[in-house]
Amino acid sequence: ILGLSRLAKEYFVKDELMLSPAEASLIFSVSSIPWLIKPLWGFISDSVPLFGYRRKSYLVLCGALGAVAGFALCTVVTDVPGAAVAFTLGSLSTAFADVVIDSIVVTRARGESQGMSGSLQSLCWGSVAVGGIASSYFSGSLIEDHGTKYVFGITALFPLLIAGAALLVQEAPVKPKPKPRGLGRTTAAAGREWADGGEAE
Repeated sequence: ILGLSRLAKEYFVKDELMLSPAEASLIFSVSSIPWLIKPLWGFISDSVPLFGYRRKSYLVLCGALGAVAGFALCTVVTDVPGAAVAFTLGSLSTAFADVVIDSIVVTRARGESQGMSGSLQSLCWGSVAVGGIASSYFSGSLIEDHGTKYVFGITALFPLLIAGAALLVQEAPVKPKPKPRGLGRTTAAAGREWADGGEAE
């Protein structure tokens, strides 16, 4: 996804938004912020369950967010502020999903042998490499033949695949923590004791 959309973004800001290299660099710098704070996304997914899950619900949300950003670039975005927002939302979707997927891989690898966990990591990195090569090969020809809007439309479909695949993730729902018993009674008893002591004085 990143390789396919990166070239389209560069041509979009240069040919359609007519930005200078400095202005384009500013937009790309702002949109890269979600990647710079990736540990925050891991902390959120671990600490704040969404709809009872720590992984799959966030993947669905990231997929929907990335699809919205891609379709917006494909259809309605025609100015600099809109492009900056769409680029940033797309980066947020990809960075957050990357953190969640890494967490899923680590969790799966813990219960496997060393050889199996190594194979799992190799499969993940191999898939990333194949996808990067394929996107780099086809991105130029797609932009030349169909334009940047067409490429943005294609990249908007991939987050939907992530959202669909998230539904297949086997994850136990997070059980809510039980509230401590007797807290209300203890507080009330302490209040009565304080009142009785005040009256005695």
